[in-house]
Amino acid sequence: MTITSISKISSGSAVRKYLVAFLCLLFFAYAAIAQDSVSTNMRGAAPGNGGRSLEPGTSQLGFWAGTSWDNPTSVGRTTNRPFSEFTVQYARVLKTDDNWALKYLAEIVPVAIIRQPPQSSVNGHPVDLPGGSQTIYGAGISPVGFQLNFRRGSMLQPYVNGTAGVLYFQDQVPVADSSKFNFELGLGVGVEMWYRENQSVYLAYKYHHISNGYTARENPGVDSDLFYIGFSWSWGP
Repeated sequence: MTITSISKISSGSAVRKYLVAFLCLLFFAYAAIAQDSVSTNMRGAAPGNGGRSLEPGTSQLGFWAGTSWDNPTSVGRTTNRPFSEFTVQYARVLKTDDNWALKYLAEIVPVAIIRQPPQSSVNGHPVDLPGGSQTIYGAGISPVGFQLNFRRGSMLQPYVNGTAGVLYFQDQVPVADSSKFNFELGLGVGVEMWYRENQSVYLAYKYHHISNGYTARENPGVDSDLFYIGFSWSWGP
């Protein structure tokens, strides 16, 4: 068996492990949601407050940290780039209905980390060299984002979200002759769990993409399966 074959098998096994872990997370979240739904029906609707009821004008401030060991190639073409991110997030509820709430999101990324192999050039194009990898740090901001929470007022609220922004790294990412400056896009799903009326934790998955938007000679882009956990505190309206 060749090294390439072994690498493909290892990569496939890693993807399957992440998928199984995420499906287990969704299963337990669904079970908890079902239990919470029964409890809510028994005791009546949650009273209005500046937390889980997510009334219009409610603000939230929190942070999350996530990491990815896998690089899918749905949009980006680069692999073997583990990625991690620590983010501070502000949210404000814009609009609600009986069972959902729409939030505006803005995020500051004080720390982004990507690991990539050393580079060489073959026929004028960068290639990864075997051996160790270098750690490259970056920071950025995502001023445009929205999140839709379902089951407003419940202790467990599934959600979907999307964000857009920029990241700046200390070196060219994800290959040589690309750029230190990259655009950042993310689409996510998760569960927000309110353990107090104005405090919550969330577990989520984000499909994360960075690209320099063809502002440099090379623009292969890199995608990440980003799993993250976060905390949020709310107040108002």
